[in-house]
Amino acid sequence: MRTYLHSIQIGVLLFFIFLFLSLIPYLIVQYRRYGRINFWRFFVNFSFILYLICAYAMTIFPLPPVNEVAQMTGPKQNLVPFEFIHQFILYSPFRINEPSTWILALKDSTFIQPFFNLLLTLPFGFYLKYLFKRSFKQTFILSFLLTLSFELIQRSALFGLYPRPYRLFDVDDLMINTLGSLIGFGIAAIFSRFLPDLDATKVESSRVSLSRRFIAFLVDLVIVFIIGSLFLPTGYYSELLILGIVPIALKATPGQLLLRIQIKGKNRFRIALRQFLSFGNFALIIASGFFLQRSGTIAEDQLAQNFLLILLFLGLSLLPLLDVLIAFLSKTRKLWYERVSDTQIVAKLKTGKE
Repeated sequence: MRTYLHSIQIGVLLFFIFLFLSLIPYLIVQYRRYGRINFWRFFVNFSFILYLICAYAMTIFPLPPVNEVAQMTGPKQNLVPFEFIHQFILYSPFRINEPSTWILALKDSTFIQPFFNLLLTLPFGFYLKYLFKRSFKQTFILSFLLTLSFELIQRSALFGLYPRPYRLFDVDDLMINTLGSLIGFGIAAIFSRFLPDLDATKVESSRVSLSRRFIAFLVDLVIVFIIGSLFLPTGYYSELLILGIVPIALKATPGQLLLRIQIKGKNRFRIALRQFLSFGNFALIIASGFFLQRSGTIAEDQLAQNFLLILLFLGLSLLPLLDVLIAFLSKTRKLWYERVSDTQIVAKLKTGKE
């Protein structure tokens, strides 16, 4: 049991690394496809990834020392079907006419190992039915391929990293894992009708959430960083290009185009005014950084004045956060520079198949 827990811990760690790398791309795809985030779909999708990573972790980890594996002399594979039944009859304390041995048999390794192999792939069949809407035949094939990948990875000595396999290739595991997935498929067929419909989507609306805008802003920051580092390393030209010139010309920043949203205004002068005013938020942060950096070079008699300026601009830098809160509570979701410029962010509604 401790070995299983250790493998699951490694799987969870790998999952959070995957989540960190894939979260923004996933949100972009969801906003482009549905115009919103379905949090139940989000949970089901990433719980499937978590399960899959942990399943592979449990078949691979923990990694034994190479010298110990080199000294192993046991069998590398079992190609005899139903050998687990023979092992259970031969080595477990189970006696059909002695009820006192039944509980003991359930605790014996000859039962626990096949049982855990059954449970290992049960969620896979459930996900195939509920999340991916696969048929029984497709589930059977995909489940067999999944468990075959488990066994082949073990049989390959972890792709040749070890001198020999450190776990047994077992044909019984192929059968038990596949059976576990089919049981999971059956459970999903029964209970999925009581779970939320993953394909249910709302009617498209031009209204844009603040979270969608924030993802677009993060994309813009990445593009600004890349262009500023590789092509326009002098001054703030990359910011002016991506957050100033491009949205005036295209009525959207690159991040907004990717998230299928755009700036709506009476004319481009309004959009230009919006973008110019939005730089005021950055100016407050830049001013705070300037006075913080300046405190290490100015004379001692100027430190008090400089400290007050730091506090002033840090306090003013909190105003954009307050503005976001006000926008969140309002119906229009407009920020201060959008209210002044009479502009707003709207979704680009689909007019046909993409």
